[in-house]
Amino acid sequence: MARWLLVSCLLYACRAPVTYTNLGGIPPSSSLADGFKVSLVRPPDEAANSGQKIIVQSSSIHLLSEEEQRVLDDYDALFEKYSLFCNGRWLGVQVLQDSQDLLYLQHIVYMKKPDVIVETGTYKGGLTYFFATLLDWIEREAADMGTGDANASHGKATVLSIDKHHPDQVFAANWFCPVCADCIKSYETRVWERKVRFVQGMADADDTYSEILAHFFDLGIMRLVPKDSAAPGVGDVVTSSGPAGLALEPSRVVLVNLDANHEFEGLMRELFFYAPLVSENSYLIVQDAKLDKIWGTPGPTAAVQTFLNIAPEGEFVIEDELKFHAYSQHMYLRRARVTVDHSYFLKRATAIVAANAANPRADGEL
Repeated sequence: MARWLLVSCLLYACRAPVTYTNLGGIPPSSSLADGFKVSLVRPPDEAANSGQKIIVQSSSIHLLSEEEQRVLDDYDALFEKYSLFCNGRWLGVQVLQDSQDLLYLQHIVYMKKPDVIVETGTYKGGLTYFFATLLDWIEREAADMGTGDANASHGKATVLSIDKHHPDQVFAANWFCPVCADCIKSYETRVWERKVRFVQGMADADDTYSEILAHFFDLGIMRLVPKDSAAPGVGDVVTSSGPAGLALEPSRVVLVNLDANHEFEGLMRELFFYAPLVSENSYLIVQDAKLDKIWGTPGPTAAVQTFLNIAPEGEFVIEDELKFHAYSQHMYLRRARVTVDHSYFLKRATAIVAANAANPRADGEL
């Protein structure tokens, strides 16, 4: 109760008048989380049917009491106990996601309208198909509204999905979930054909990463720049005219979703490879961050925290407010700025491997 009183007192001190005439003058925020830093809350002394609520200048995820957080943890335990993720469906395709997370993901994709989504961990292709249908919708909407050309840059918006197995090899597998006999094979759809490039290989392998860079170059997401260029790049190459760098086109939007490795070391390699591809003010999604708690060992959350400790301060920021239904299985990070090139992370990855070999740690820290 004391916490509630403090929050409400602060609220009443800083509430602004509600107006309906000046919304067009509000500049859009580079952070999608800013749209959810306010909540409509029923005070604890009001009956459930009273209809009395107040506006609180905070995201709901920061208002939960310990007891309320335990309710969500209990839901999470049930979600895992009964493998409820197996029951996800999207336009007839099995998609292994909580429905709330699909809402968060679609909001990020629709608002940022990425030219490329890099996805590690295709499995049966459910989430790949989800991303592809969103990109297809955005493209068709732009054409209908006359704000885009289906043959222009965004008409080529693509999902680059990585897995060691093609979805057809595992469609009838029972690795994680029972086979969905009436589900559509996502990889046989027209939208998959239009919007997906499947890359077969281990997500944390050097050759797979090189193939992703080749696709970036082919899609016009990257360009060659002189080796001595000041623009941040993501890799070095040698051309007939001498050394050069590959730099991301600043006008293109890149979103990254990591869902292949959940162990600490494997995910660290994915973060070093693919997180630096995220464009400024776009998002990095790290799936299944709750596994550290479930497994009792360093996993996705520990890897992200280690990555943030290595990255320049403020380069990537966690935005918990994007969990606007107060619950998520994942972590959402915005690349707030781009100040270093990819070699910055690769050099530190090499140092980490050497340090771990010399002095292994069990807690996931450097």
